[in-house]
Amino acid sequence: MCIRDSASIIMFFNNYISTIDNPELVLSIKETSKSFSSKISEHFTINQQLNALLLGNVQSGKTAQMLGIISAMADSGYKIFVLLTTDNVDLHRQTYNRVKNSLQTFNVLNEREESLLTPACLIKPTIIVLKKNSRVLSRWKNHFLNTEICKGLMLVIFDDEADAASLNTLVNKSKVSSINKRLAEIKHTAANTIYIEVTATPQAVLLQTQLSGWKPAFVYYFRPGSDYLGGNYFYPRTKSLTTIFTNNFELDEVKNGGDVICPVGLSRSILSFLINCAHKKLNGFSNCNFMIHPSIKISIHNQFVETVQDHLTLLQKSTDDAAFLSNLKDEWCDLQQTKPDLEPFEDIRDTVIELLDNTNISIIPLNSKSFVCRDSSNPDALDLSKGFNIVIGGNTLGRGITFPNLQTVYYCRSSKSPQADTYWQHSRIFGYDREKQLVRIFIPQQLYTLFSELNTSNEILIKQVEANINDIQLIYPSKILPTRKNVVDNEYLNLVQGGVNMFASAPIPANVETINRMIETYSEHRFIDCESDFIISLLNLVKSETVEDFNVQKYIACVEGLKKRKPLIKCKLIVRVNRDIARNTGTLLSPNDRTLGDSFKDDIVLTMYRINGTKEKGWSGVPLWIPNIKFPDNFYFYDMEV
Repeated sequence: MCIRDSASIIMFFNNYISTIDNPELVLSIKETSKSFSSKISEHFTINQQLNALLLGNVQSGKTAQMLGIISAMADSGYKIFVLLTTDNVDLHRQTYNRVKNSLQTFNVLNEREESLLTPACLIKPTIIVLKKNSRVLSRWKNHFLNTEICKGLMLVIFDDEADAASLNTLVNKSKVSSINKRLAEIKHTAANTIYIEVTATPQAVLLQTQLSGWKPAFVYYFRPGSDYLGGNYFYPRTKSLTTIFTNNFELDEVKNGGDVICPVGLSRSILSFLINCAHKKLNGFSNCNFMIHPSIKISIHNQFVETVQDHLTLLQKSTDDAAFLSNLKDEWCDLQQTKPDLEPFEDIRDTVIELLDNTNISIIPLNSKSFVCRDSSNPDALDLSKGFNIVIGGNTLGRGITFPNLQTVYYCRSSKSPQADTYWQHSRIFGYDREKQLVRIFIPQQLYTLFSELNTSNEILIKQVEANINDIQLIYPSKILPTRKNVVDNEYLNLVQGGVNMFASAPIPANVETINRMIETYSEHRFIDCESDFIISLLNLVKSETVEDFNVQKYIACVEGLKKRKPLIKCKLIVRVNRDIARNTGTLLSPNDRTLGDSFKDDIVLTMYRINGTKEKGWSGVPLWIPNIKFPDNFYFYDMEV
């Protein structure tokens, strides 16, 4: 393994950043490359397989950061890189072309170019761009083994969207899924492998066990640039002017047809988009996008295509009608609230009519059944950086697809058991090139609340990463699953469920006098209100025979997580003394105290019992404090024991 001082030779890195014209992005890439490389050095030992997680936000520039790290590692002497994409032909092609254009001093190989990977080509660093496809991975695994090309070298693998297809989907069946198996085999073709998992939705990765071989040794989060618009902008706790609430039943109205040609919210979103297009056109631009994400079902995509087309035709025929002009004026007024210098209504009106008359609006279904050519080498290929486009779809509009100049979103996709990572990937409105004053999201209030909850959970996760907390807690309301169940090993899943009393069944006497001084006087009260920090200080004082019996640090992490989520979260402390209770008496709670604790459904409740601890009752003969903690009813806390 040939590793050089990265400070002495920075040719590859400098060549790469010279291709970037955004100074702020250059500074971010420099910081990420430096800090991430330092983390690798801190955790890496010879003859090992190291896993790390590079965490970013949705559409925040993960690819740019990856290529920066690769370039910096090349300057340090690393020779062979593999960059994995999802099994999506378009995304693979897009990634390959970007790597080839950005890393012109590298050998860049496609998935069918095994024969070009020879010892001679390693005069320059070489990067291989592969789809996560079982046949492709198997072929390259065999090539690595047969040629021994990695012998004596470090293999560096970047797994983009690592949570999407890489993990073992058969973990609870004691089997290994094919892609996961092939990736593990590729990892072991070299004595030393650094495997870097990259994603904006790390839930599945963080819930891997150490035994699985996929849990990251560390997580590094790179902050987006100051002009990035993400969850805090679009999904604050209080609805912003960016959001328009739609009727919960609009999806059913489109599905069922009937007398309503176009539901009110959808109609408003189309007008809002048309005004955005007019604004762009008046300022010399010819690109603006609108995403409609109604459902996973292709049949519903088709119904929305028909509904939108019919509505545009109706608008085209109604440009002289008072109702059309009134509705258009209403949406113009809405947009003017956030952009006071929006062009005069008369100019917007005339341009909207021109766009409608000339049928300059394209309606594009984008799903697995849509016959849209997306090959960039084809002159008829779909290019969302051109034209005024209404794109309608489902899963295809999630992970991997980029919408330039996306200004309007209509979203009504619902699920009985929403998964945090899947839904967060639907946030294609996030990004850098939005004109934020004119962005609008049309969404039912209940779905807005869901995304707001997801944003809060995401912020708590990021804060834990930035604080270098090793045992990261994932905190979600009970109605939200962190990820799909088939990639999480149920045997080791540690789930703390809100609304359930958790107590020490094997407590030991510890810090009794200190706890006496802190809370003994509160035993005269039915309960007291207290700060979360006081709860944490008490938990730090109690002891149990094993961590498995009462995991104090885990419960403290839960309290801290809820505090970050709700800074003013209420905590109740119930104190009882002189309890002469026998050992092994369940939760030890009296019926009255249990009822009292259960009445605080939205609060953290810590009940502290001071047991006399007599030998006659099975104790050690000295008093002790026994904790019982209950979290709010509607929250789950996830992590892994191993």
